Amino acid sequence: MINKRSYKLVVIFTIILTLFINMAVASLAASLEDIQSQITHQQANKNELKNELAGLRAEIEAQKKEDAKITAEMAAILAQKQEQATIVEQMLDDLDYIYEQIEGYYNSIQQAEEEYNEALKKFYTRARIMYRYTQYDSLRLFVEAEDIFDYANRDKLFSRMMENDREAIRGLLVMKQDLESKKQIQEQLKVDAEALLLEKQEIIEAIEKNEKIVAEKLDASRGSLAILEAQESKIEAESYKIESEIKKLQELYNQQTQSYSGLIWPSRSTKKISSYYGMRLHPIYGYWKMHTGIDIGASYGTDIISSADGVVTSVTYNEGGYGWYIVVYHGDGISTLYAHCSKVIAKVGQSVKRGQVIALVGSTGASTGPHIHFEVRVNGSHTDPLKYVKP
Repeated sequence: MINKRSYKLVVIFTIILTLFINMAVASLAASLEDIQSQITHQQANKNELKNELAGLRAEIEAQKKEDAKITAEMAAILAQKQEQATIVEQMLDDLDYIYEQIEGYYNSIQQAEEEYNEALKKFYTRARIMYRYTQYDSLRLFVEAEDIFDYANRDKLFSRMMENDREAIRGLLVMKQDLESKKQIQEQLKVDAEALLLEKQEIIEAIEKNEKIVAEKLDASRGSLAILEAQESKIEAESYKIESEIKKLQELYNQQTQSYSGLIWPSRSTKKISSYYGMRLHPIYGYWKMHTGIDIGASYGTDIISSADGVVTSVTYNEGGYGWYIVVYHGDGISTLYAHCSKVIAKVGQSVKRGQVIALVGSTGASTGPHIHFEVRVNGSHTDPLKYVKP
Protein backbone atom coordinates (compact mmCIF):
# COMPACT_ATOMS: atom_id res chain seq x y z
CA MET A 1 0.00 0.00 0.00
CA ILE A 2 1.12 3.48 -0.74
CA ASN A 3 1.69 5.68 2.31
CA LYS A 4 -0.23 8.88 2.99
CA ARG A 5 2.79 11.06 2.29
CA SER A 6 3.18 9.62 -1.23
CA TYR A 7 -0.54 10.04 -1.84
CA LYS A 8 -0.37 13.69 -0.85
CA LEU A 9 2.60 14.19 -3.16
CA VAL A 10 0.69 12.63 -6.07
CA VAL A 11 -2.33 14.84 -5.39
CA ILE A 12 -0.17 17.94 -5.09
CA PHE A 13 1.71 17.03 -8.29
CA THR A 14 -1.53 16.47 -10.16
CA ILE A 15 -2.89 19.84 -9.02
CA ILE A 16 0.37 21.60 -9.93
CA LEU A 17 0.51 19.88 -13.34
CA THR A 18 -3.08 20.83 -14.09
CA LEU A 19 -2.41 24.40 -13.01
CA PHE A 20 0.74 24.49 -15.13
CA ILE A 21 -1.05 23.23 -18.24
CA ASN A 22 -3.89 25.65 -17.62
CA MET A 23 -1.42 28.51 -17.16
CA ALA A 24 0.44 27.54 -20.35
CA VAL A 25 -2.77 27.42 -22.32
CA ALA A 26 -3.99 30.64 -20.65
CA SER A 27 -0.67 32.31 -21.47
CA LEU A 28 -0.91 31.26 -25.09
CA ALA A 29 -4.57 32.21 -25.17
CA ALA A 30 -3.67 35.61 -23.74
CA SER A 31 -1.04 36.02 -26.44
CA LEU A 32 -3.50 34.92 -29.09
CA GLU A 33 -6.15 37.18 -27.61
CA ASP A 34 -3.70 40.08 -27.86
CA ILE A 35 -2.97 39.25 -31.50
CA GLN A 36 -6.67 38.89 -32.24
CA SER A 37 -7.28 42.21 -30.48
CA GLN A 38 -4.65 43.82 -32.71
CA ILE A 39 -6.23 42.22 -35.77
CA THR A 40 -9.66 43.51 -34.71
CA HIS A 41 -8.25 46.98 -34.06
CA GLN A 42 -6.45 47.07 -37.41
CA GLN A 43 -9.53 45.71 -39.15
CA ALA A 44 -11.54 48.55 -37.60
CA ASN A 45 -8.92 50.99 -38.86
CA LYS A 46 -9.12 49.39 -42.28
CA ASN A 47 -12.91 49.64 -42.33
CA GLU A 48 -12.68 53.27 -41.25
CA LEU A 49 -10.23 53.95 -44.07
CA LYS A 50 -12.46 52.02 -46.43
CA ASN A 51 -15.41 54.24 -45.54
CA GLU A 52 -13.23 57.33 -45.78
CA LEU A 53 -11.92 56.12 -49.14
CA ALA A 54 -15.46 55.47 -50.38
CA GLY A 55 -16.48 59.00 -49.41
CA LEU A 56 -13.33 60.43 -50.98
CA ARG A 57 -13.90 58.50 -54.19
CA ALA A 58 -17.45 59.85 -54.32
CA GLU A 59 -15.98 63.35 -54.01
CA ILE A 60 -13.44 62.53 -56.73
CA GLU A 61 -16.21 61.26 -59.01
CA ALA A 62 -18.24 64.42 -58.39
CA GLN A 63 -15.15 66.57 -58.99
CA LYS A 64 -14.44 64.69 -62.22
CA LYS A 65 -17.98 65.37 -63.39
CA GLU A 66 -17.56 69.04 -62.49
CA ASP A 67 -14.21 69.05 -64.29
CA ALA A 68 -15.80 67.46 -67.37
CA LYS A 69 -18.58 70.05 -67.27
CA ILE A 70 -16.09 72.93 -67.07
CA THR A 71 -13.95 71.33 -69.80
CA ALA A 72 -17.01 71.08 -72.05
CA GLU A 73 -17.80 74.73 -71.25
CA MET A 74 -14.23 75.69 -72.16
CA ALA A 75 -14.45 73.69 -75.40
CA ALA A 76 -17.67 75.52 -76.30
CA ILE A 77 -16.02 78.88 -75.55
CA LEU A 78 -12.99 78.02 -77.67
CA ALA A 79 -15.25 76.87 -80.51
CA GLN A 80 -17.24 80.11 -80.25
CA LYS A 81 -14.03 82.11 -80.17
CA GLN A 82 -12.74 80.29 -83.24
CA GLU A 83 -16.02 80.86 -85.05
CA GLN A 84 -15.95 84.59 -84.28
CA ALA A 85 -12.27 84.80 -85.22
CA THR A 86 -13.08 83.19 -88.59
CA ILE A 87 -15.89 85.71 -89.11
CA VAL A 88 -13.57 88.60 -88.18
CA GLU A 89 -10.92 87.27 -90.55
CA GLN A 90 -13.49 87.14 -93.37
CA MET A 91 -14.68 90.62 -92.44
CA LEU A 92 -11.13 91.94 -92.58
CA ASP A 93 -10.77 90.42 -96.04
CA ASP A 94 -14.06 92.05 -97.07
CA LEU A 95 -12.95 95.34 -95.55
CA ASP A 96 -9.69 95.17 -97.48
CA TYR A 97 -11.75 94.63 -100.63
CA ILE A 98 -13.94 97.65 -99.76
CA TYR A 99 -10.83 99.77 -99.21
CA GLU A 100 -9.53 98.66 -102.60
CA GLN A 101 -12.89 99.47 -104.21
CA ILE A 102 -13.00 102.93 -102.62
CA GLU A 103 -9.43 103.59 -103.71
CA GLY A 104 -10.37 102.44 -107.23
CA TYR A 105 -13.37 104.74 -107.24
CA TYR A 106 -11.22 107.64 -106.04
CA ASN A 107 -8.82 107.02 -108.93
CA SER A 108 -11.67 106.66 -111.44
CA ILE A 109 -13.35 109.86 -110.17
CA GLN A 110 -10.06 111.70 -110.45
CA GLN A 111 -9.58 110.40 -113.97
CA ALA A 112 -13.19 111.32 -114.88
CA GLU A 113 -12.65 114.81 -113.48
CA GLU A 114 -9.51 115.19 -115.59
CA GLU A 115 -11.33 113.98 -118.69
CA TYR A 116 -14.27 116.24 -117.87
CA ASN A 117 -12.02 119.28 -117.46
CA GLU A 118 -10.22 118.44 -120.72
CA ALA A 119 -13.52 118.03 -122.57
CA LEU A 120 -14.84 121.19 -121.02
CA LYS A 121 -11.71 123.01 -122.10
CA LYS A 122 -12.14 121.77 -125.68
CA PHE A 123 -15.80 122.69 -125.58
CA TYR A 124 -15.01 126.23 -124.50
CA THR A 125 -12.43 126.55 -127.28
CA ARG A 126 -14.90 125.37 -129.88
CA ALA A 127 -17.62 127.52 -128.39
CA ARG A 128 -15.44 130.60 -128.80
CA ILE A 129 -14.76 129.62 -132.41
CA MET A 130 -18.41 128.96 -133.05
CA TYR A 131 -19.32 132.22 -131.39
CA ARG A 132 -16.99 134.03 -133.72
CA TYR A 133 -18.59 132.30 -136.70
CA THR A 134 -22.04 133.17 -135.46
CA GLN A 135 -21.17 136.83 -136.20
CA TYR A 136 -21.16 135.99 -139.90
CA ASP A 137 -24.43 135.95 -141.63
CA SER A 138 -25.39 133.14 -143.88
CA LEU A 139 -24.56 135.18 -146.95
CA ARG A 140 -20.98 135.76 -145.80
CA LEU A 141 -20.57 132.07 -144.87
CA PHE A 142 -21.88 131.27 -148.35
CA VAL A 143 -19.54 133.80 -149.97
CA GLU A 144 -16.48 132.42 -148.24
CA ALA A 145 -17.40 128.88 -149.20
CA GLU A 146 -15.79 127.56 -152.29
CA ASP A 147 -19.08 126.19 -153.49
CA ILE A 148 -22.46 125.21 -152.26
CA PHE A 149 -21.21 121.89 -151.04
CA ASP A 150 -18.43 123.48 -149.01
CA TYR A 151 -21.02 125.75 -147.43
CA ALA A 152 -23.21 122.85 -146.46
CA ASN A 153 -20.32 120.85 -145.11
CA ARG A 154 -19.06 123.76 -142.98
CA ASP A 155 -22.47 124.37 -141.46
CA LYS A 156 -23.01 120.69 -140.74
CA LEU A 157 -19.52 120.25 -139.30
CA PHE A 158 -19.87 123.10 -136.83
CA SER A 159 -23.25 121.82 -135.69
CA ARG A 160 -21.95 118.26 -135.25
CA MET A 161 -18.85 119.41 -133.33
CA MET A 162 -20.93 121.39 -130.89
CA GLU A 163 -23.36 118.50 -130.39
CA ASN A 164 -20.52 116.01 -129.84
CA ASP A 165 -18.91 118.25 -127.26
CA ARG A 166 -22.21 118.61 -125.43
CA GLU A 167 -22.69 114.79 -125.45
CA ALA A 168 -19.16 114.25 -124.17
CA ILE A 169 -19.66 116.68 -121.31
CA ARG A 170 -23.02 115.11 -120.43
CA GLY A 171 -21.40 111.66 -120.46
CA LEU A 172 -18.59 112.78 -118.23
CA LEU A 173 -21.08 114.35 -115.81
CA VAL A 174 -23.09 111.13 -115.67
CA MET A 175 -19.95 109.04 -115.14
CA LYS A 176 -18.74 111.38 -112.40
CA GLN A 177 -22.11 111.28 -110.65
CA ASP A 178 -22.15 107.46 -110.93
CA LEU A 179 -18.65 107.23 -109.50
CA GLU A 180 -19.54 109.62 -106.68
CA SER A 181 -22.62 107.51 -105.89
CA LYS A 182 -20.61 104.29 -105.84
CA LYS A 183 -17.94 105.93 -103.75
CA GLN A 184 -20.60 106.98 -101.22
CA ILE A 185 -22.01 103.47 -101.18
CA GLN A 186 -18.54 102.03 -100.56
CA GLU A 187 -17.90 104.63 -97.88
CA GLN A 188 -21.10 103.54 -96.16
CA LEU A 189 -20.13 99.91 -96.55
CA LYS A 190 -16.78 100.75 -95.01
CA VAL A 191 -18.46 102.51 -92.09
CA ASP A 192 -20.87 99.62 -91.60
CA ALA A 193 -18.10 97.03 -91.91
CA GLU A 194 -15.88 98.86 -89.44
CA ALA A 195 -18.78 99.15 -86.99
CA LEU A 196 -19.58 95.44 -87.38
CA LEU A 197 -15.92 94.58 -87.04
CA LEU A 198 -15.71 96.61 -83.85
CA GLU A 199 -18.81 94.79 -82.58
CA LYS A 200 -17.25 91.42 -83.40
CA GLN A 201 -14.02 92.41 -81.69
CA GLU A 202 -16.02 93.37 -78.60
CA ILE A 203 -17.73 89.97 -78.76
CA ILE A 204 -14.33 88.27 -78.95
CA GLU A 205 -13.08 90.35 -76.02
CA ALA A 206 -16.14 89.26 -74.01
CA ILE A 207 -15.50 85.64 -75.02
CA GLU A 208 -11.83 85.93 -74.00
CA LYS A 209 -12.88 87.43 -70.67
CA ASN A 210 -15.27 84.52 -70.12
CA GLU A 211 -12.53 82.14 -71.28
CA LYS A 212 -10.21 83.51 -68.62
CA ILE A 213 -12.87 83.03 -65.93
CA VAL A 214 -13.59 79.46 -67.06
CA ALA A 215 -9.85 78.72 -67.31
CA GLU A 216 -9.45 79.81 -63.69
CA LYS A 217 -12.40 77.59 -62.73
CA LEU A 218 -10.82 74.70 -64.66
CA ASP A 219 -7.46 75.22 -62.96
CA ALA A 220 -9.17 75.33 -59.56
CA SER A 221 -11.17 72.19 -60.40
CA ARG A 222 -8.10 70.28 -61.53
CA GLY A 223 -6.20 71.52 -58.50
CA SER A 224 -8.97 70.20 -56.24
CA LEU A 225 -9.02 66.93 -58.18
CA ALA A 226 -5.25 66.58 -57.79
CA ILE A 227 -5.56 67.16 -54.03
CA LEU A 228 -8.36 64.59 -53.76
CA GLU A 229 -6.42 62.03 -55.82
CA ALA A 230 -3.33 62.64 -53.67
CA GLN A 231 -5.47 62.01 -50.57
CA GLU A 232 -6.84 58.88 -52.24
CA SER A 233 -3.31 57.61 -52.95
CA LYS A 234 -2.29 58.36 -49.37
CA ILE A 235 -5.31 56.53 -47.93
CA GLU A 236 -4.80 53.62 -50.33
CA ALA A 237 -1.16 53.37 -49.22
CA GLU A 238 -2.21 53.51 -45.57
CA SER A 239 -4.93 50.94 -46.20
CA TYR A 240 -2.42 48.70 -47.98
CA LYS A 241 -0.04 49.08 -45.04
CA ILE A 242 -2.79 48.13 -42.58
CA GLU A 243 -3.78 45.20 -44.81
CA SER A 244 -0.15 44.01 -44.75
CA GLU A 245 -0.06 44.36 -40.96
CA ILE A 246 -3.33 42.41 -40.65
CA LYS A 247 -1.91 39.72 -42.91
CA LYS A 248 1.24 39.48 -40.80
CA LEU A 249 -0.82 39.32 -37.60
CA GLN A 250 -3.03 36.62 -39.10
CA GLU A 251 0.03 34.66 -40.17
CA LEU A 252 1.44 35.04 -36.65
CA TYR A 253 -1.89 33.96 -35.19
CA ASN A 254 -2.01 30.97 -37.52
CA GLN A 255 1.56 30.07 -36.66
CA GLN A 256 0.70 30.12 -32.98
CA THR A 257 -2.62 28.34 -33.31
CA GLN A 258 -2.13 26.29 -36.48
CA SER A 259 -5.92 26.23 -36.65
CA TYR A 260 -7.07 22.91 -35.25
CA SER A 261 -8.28 20.63 -38.06
CA GLY A 262 -8.64 17.22 -36.40
CA LEU A 263 -6.21 14.91 -34.58
CA ILE A 264 -4.39 11.79 -35.75
CA TRP A 265 -3.11 8.83 -33.75
CA PRO A 266 0.15 9.84 -32.01
CA SER A 267 2.11 6.73 -33.12
CA ARG A 268 2.79 5.14 -36.49
CA SER A 269 4.16 1.91 -35.02
CA THR A 270 1.36 0.82 -32.69
CA LYS A 271 -2.39 1.09 -32.18
CA LYS A 272 -2.56 -0.89 -28.93
CA ILE A 273 -4.47 0.74 -26.07
CA SER A 274 -3.30 -0.62 -22.72
CA SER A 275 -5.39 1.69 -20.51
CA TYR A 276 -8.46 3.78 -21.28
CA TYR A 277 -9.66 7.19 -20.14
CA GLY A 278 -11.61 7.29 -16.84
CA MET A 279 -11.42 5.99 -13.27
CA ARG A 280 -9.05 3.06 -12.82
CA LEU A 281 -7.03 1.25 -10.19
CA HIS A 282 -3.61 2.84 -10.46
CA PRO A 283 -1.04 0.16 -11.36
CA ILE A 284 1.64 1.68 -9.14
CA TYR A 285 -0.18 3.43 -6.31
CA GLY A 286 -2.83 0.76 -5.91
CA TYR A 287 -5.89 2.98 -5.46
CA TRP A 288 -8.67 4.18 -7.75
CA LYS A 289 -7.74 7.30 -9.53
CA MET A 290 -8.91 9.29 -12.57
CA HIS A 291 -6.87 8.40 -15.65
CA THR A 292 -6.85 11.64 -17.63
CA GLY A 293 -5.80 10.09 -20.95
CA ILE A 294 -5.15 6.79 -22.67
CA ASP A 295 -2.02 4.63 -22.53
CA ILE A 296 -0.73 3.35 -25.89
CA GLY A 297 1.63 0.39 -25.64
CA ALA A 298 4.72 1.00 -27.76
CA SER A 299 8.32 -0.13 -28.11
CA TYR A 300 10.99 1.88 -26.37
CA GLY A 301 12.53 4.62 -28.55
CA THR A 302 9.85 4.55 -31.27
CA ASP A 303 8.46 7.85 -32.63
CA ILE A 304 5.80 9.94 -30.94
CA ILE A 305 4.18 12.22 -33.51
CA SER A 306 2.16 15.42 -33.14
CA SER A 307 -1.55 14.77 -33.61
CA ALA A 308 -2.04 18.09 -35.46
CA ASP A 309 -0.30 21.29 -36.43
CA GLY A 310 0.43 23.43 -33.43
CA VAL A 311 2.87 25.20 -31.12
CA VAL A 312 4.79 23.51 -28.31
CA THR A 313 3.75 25.19 -25.08
CA SER A 314 5.54 22.97 -22.54
CA VAL A 315 8.44 20.52 -22.27
CA THR A 316 8.76 19.36 -18.65
CA TYR A 317 10.16 16.52 -16.52
CA ASN A 318 8.24 15.24 -13.49
CA GLU A 319 9.75 12.33 -11.60
CA GLY A 320 6.69 11.12 -9.69
CA GLY A 321 4.16 11.45 -12.51
CA TYR A 322 4.45 12.04 -16.26
CA GLY A 323 8.26 11.86 -16.38
CA TRP A 324 9.31 13.70 -19.58
CA TYR A 325 6.22 15.12 -21.27
CA ILE A 326 5.41 17.61 -23.99
CA VAL A 327 2.28 19.73 -24.53
CA VAL A 328 1.24 21.02 -28.00
CA TYR A 329 -1.46 23.64 -28.50
CA HIS A 330 -3.41 23.27 -31.79
CA GLY A 331 -5.76 26.23 -31.65
CA ASP A 332 -9.48 26.46 -30.94
CA GLY A 333 -8.70 25.60 -27.30
CA ILE A 334 -7.38 22.13 -28.21
CA SER A 335 -4.08 20.89 -26.76
CA THR A 336 -2.50 17.44 -26.56
CA LEU A 337 -0.11 15.98 -23.98
CA TYR A 338 2.42 13.18 -24.54
CA ALA A 339 4.06 11.70 -21.40
CA HIS A 340 6.68 9.13 -20.19
CA CYS A 341 8.98 10.09 -23.13
CA SER A 342 12.53 8.78 -23.24
CA LYS A 343 13.50 11.89 -25.20
CA VAL A 344 11.72 15.11 -26.19
CA ILE A 345 12.77 16.41 -29.60
CA ALA A 346 10.59 19.53 -30.08
CA LYS A 347 11.23 22.68 -28.06
CA VAL A 348 8.99 25.16 -26.30
CA GLY A 349 7.67 27.78 -28.75
CA GLN A 350 8.42 25.62 -31.77
CA SER A 351 5.76 25.26 -34.45
CA VAL A 352 5.19 21.64 -35.36
CA LYS A 353 3.30 19.97 -38.17
CA ARG A 354 0.76 17.19 -38.09
CA GLY A 355 2.66 13.87 -38.08
CA GLN A 356 5.99 15.48 -37.13
CA VAL A 357 8.14 13.50 -34.68
CA ILE A 358 8.20 15.45 -31.42
CA ALA A 359 9.45 12.83 -28.90
CA LEU A 360 10.47 9.17 -28.44
CA VAL A 361 8.64 6.48 -26.45
CA GLY A 362 10.01 5.81 -22.97
CA SER A 363 9.05 4.88 -19.41
CA THR A 364 10.09 7.93 -17.42
CA GLY A 365 8.14 9.03 -14.33
CA ALA A 366 5.46 6.80 -12.70
CA SER A 367 5.42 4.11 -15.40
CA THR A 368 5.47 0.30 -15.39
CA GLY A 369 6.94 0.03 -18.91
CA PRO A 370 7.43 1.91 -22.19
CA HIS A 371 4.25 3.44 -23.49
CA ILE A 372 2.67 6.75 -24.60
CA HIS A 373 0.40 8.45 -22.13
CA PHE A 374 -1.76 10.59 -24.47
CA GLU A 375 -4.18 13.29 -23.37
CA VAL A 376 -6.53 15.68 -25.16
CA ARG A 377 -7.47 18.86 -23.35
CA VAL A 378 -10.16 21.34 -24.34
CA ASN A 379 -9.65 24.79 -22.85
CA GLY A 380 -7.40 23.18 -20.24
CA SER A 381 -9.84 20.41 -19.19
CA HIS A 382 -9.02 16.77 -20.02
CA THR A 383 -11.47 14.73 -22.05
CA ASP A 384 -11.61 11.27 -23.57
CA PRO A 385 -9.00 11.23 -26.40
CA LEU A 386 -11.00 8.59 -28.27
CA LYS A 387 -13.58 11.29 -29.05
CA TYR A 388 -10.88 12.88 -31.20
CA VAL A 389 -8.60 10.03 -32.38
CA LYS A 390 -9.05 6.46 -33.49
CA PRO A 391 -6.41 3.73 -33.48
